[in-house]
Amino acid sequence: MRILHTSDWHLGISHGQTSRGPDQDRFLAWLTAQIDAQQIDTLIVAGDIFDSFQPPASALKRYFRFLGQLQATGVVQVVIVGGNHDSASRLDAPSEVLDGLGVHVVGGIGGSEASWDRCVIPLNNRAGDIAAVALAVPYVHEFRLGVRTTDADRGEVRAAFQRKFSALYSRLADLAQERYGDLPLVATGHLTLGSANKDDYPHEIHQVGHIDGLPPSLIDPRIQYAALGHIHASYPVDSARKAWYSGSPVAYSLREGRSERKVLQVSLAADPTGQPEVTPLVVPAARELLELRAEPDALLAQIAALRSPAPLPPLLFCRVQADSLPVDMSQRLHETLQQFAEDERPTLVELRLELLSPETEAADDVEHPSLKELQPREVFGVLCASQGQNDEAITAAFDTVATASPADLETLVAQIAGGAA
Repeated sequence: MRILHTSDWHLGISHGQTSRGPDQDRFLAWLTAQIDAQQIDTLIVAGDIFDSFQPPASALKRYFRFLGQLQATGVVQVVIVGGNHDSASRLDAPSEVLDGLGVHVVGGIGGSEASWDRCVIPLNNRAGDIAAVALAVPYVHEFRLGVRTTDADRGEVRAAFQRKFSALYSRLADLAQERYGDLPLVATGHLTLGSANKDDYPHEIHQVGHIDGLPPSLIDPRIQYAALGHIHASYPVDSARKAWYSGSPVAYSLREGRSERKVLQVSLAADPTGQPEVTPLVVPAARELLELRAEPDALLAQIAALRSPAPLPPLLFCRVQADSLPVDMSQRLHETLQQFAEDERPTLVELRLELLSPETEAADDVEHPSLKELQPREVFGVLCASQGQNDEAITAAFDTVATASPADLETLVAQIAGGAA
């Protein structure tokens, strides 16, 4: 059984007015070619297919066009699960049509085991034999699994998370073995396992900021390979190298732009207890994300001299080193960029001033991030500190609300209302 594991496409994302659609088109065309060339049996997409609950029509068109073009590659089936950026109901809506194309979508699940039934998916190889079973677990808010955090301390919350998520994977492994016997199991997950650099994921889920990452041991040992999503870097999370993040295939930040983007080709061992063979495939970069830092004249000279080897023009994050931003800086930048041919013209994504004056720096030694740089939880923390409120229960309650989907919030509000009554 040959699997290609990818995640975190974030279709519909943009940098300001610059859509990343052209980058994603190039990636999806490359991915289609790889599935064909590598004779892949199963494609797994481990969440965050879209960047928002209501993606633009162009992103939906890109998604469905890709799924339609896959039919010519000979891939037997596709398994797609929802991430925390996805609308579970939107992903699930066309599932009956997509099933006919061999595309199995699990946008979301609830707390009852009845909703887990469709997570168990037999995987055929190109010879037509059931060679493995997928446990297609999407992003699951802890509230749906019965984890309540308002009155619990850090240790209790962490223990509850591990217990509930472990039970979910173990129960699915039981169902797979009851139905299909002793076959290799491959699971998905959209969550934070192990330690992760905060810069490698756009938003905290499952109260990671409160309890840190969940332990890799919650993945049932019967699972031969776990295809994970949410973290934008590619690496194995356990020493056994059976649980991997594929990372985002397109660089969406300066940090991501400094490392190769990958998808993972996985060859499952025929022995269910065997070791999978994981081969990273480097995704060709569609464009460069460049951070330029210099005094005004030098910065403009750097931009004028740019010659990018990538097929798409670069995105620029410019830091102007000066005591104040020259009043004509925007005009001069515009004139410099206009010197490029339209299909080679870099796009200015961000322009910031970096103060050089020693007097200014001495007056304020602390670097204060802008509001745009702060995550909601950080803003809430600053507010709590200003009010002298450092209670972990308050922070935990905020995390529960902040990471909940609209459906989860409706359930939570209804339960609170019921309790008040």
